[in-house]
Amino acid sequence: MLDGIIMEQLGIPAAVIFTEPFTSSGKAMAVAHGFPDYPFVVIPHPINATPYELLDQWVEDCLPQVVRLLLG
Repeated sequence: MLDGIIMEQLGIPAAVIFTEPFTSSGKAMAVAHGFPDYPFVVIPHPINATPYELLDQWVEDCLPQVVRLLLG
C-alpha cells in the first residue's frame, strides 16, 4: 500500500493489489498515511499454492479494475 501511495504522490499511477487476508491491513495503512479512501484491488488467497490456470483467471478477473486504477 505504501509503495502505491508514494508512487501516486510522485505523479506515477499505481495499482495496489492485495489478497483477501490483507484487506484490513491495507485499509489501515492507507488511513495511517492520510489516504482513507485509497483504492486497491483484492484477489483471492493464497497465491503460492494456487494452480497457474486459476491464477490466470484471477488476473483476467481483476484486470479491468487495475486498468481503471491506472487510467482513472
